[in-house]
Amino acid sequence: MEGRYGVYPTDEPIEKHTHVIFHLTDGTELRYRDVRQFGTMHIFKAGEEWNLPPLHKLGLEPLDPAFTPMALKNRIGDKPTKLKPLLLNQEAVAGLGNIYVDEALHRAGLHPERPANSLSAKEMKKLHDAITTVLQEAVEAGGSSIKSYVNGQGEMGMFQQQLHAYGQTGKPCRTCGQLIEKTRLAGRGTHYCPKCQRIPAQK
Repeated sequence: MEGRYGVYPTDEPIEKHTHVIFHLTDGTELRYRDVRQFGTMHIFKAGEEWNLPPLHKLGLEPLDPAFTPMALKNRIGDKPTKLKPLLLNQEAVAGLGNIYVDEALHRAGLHPERPANSLSAKEMKKLHDAITTVLQEAVEAGGSSIKSYVNGQGEMGMFQQQLHAYGQTGKPCRTCGQLIEKTRLAGRGTHYCPKCQRIPAQK
């Protein structure tokens, strides 16, 4: 979201919305700044973090080798929930935010309102591949600086220059030329191509 860490000299002025400061042994400070205050902080004994809330509830990690098409199907394949809100649920798949879900669904050719349990095995494989590809490309590009995101070195991400769906409302789809549309789904702005991401007709 908006939370970020940075290492600063102790005499550097503290920015507004800095909520936690760690004083390091070399005399610098690790500061946590969170404008929207969505972040939380927890203390664990070493080795216990994955067995206790909230981390024990995290879903599949898309860049882990264990994240296979079958693992994704086993996690979401029987759920009648619409794809967009389900993929945003960190207990289903970890690490997917609004930008990356829109991008993955566009690349997979899946409408964000499709129920997860309506996907064929082939479509589930396309969704799996789209998720991993989008995240790998985003990591290589340093993330997406849509508003204020910067990394730990203060550098902006560049993946926003490769977006096909998110934030592209009214622009031609890179695949078919149809104009990208925007709606709201589960309270989130949702971008999709009405031609490439059609909902199949009921049989």
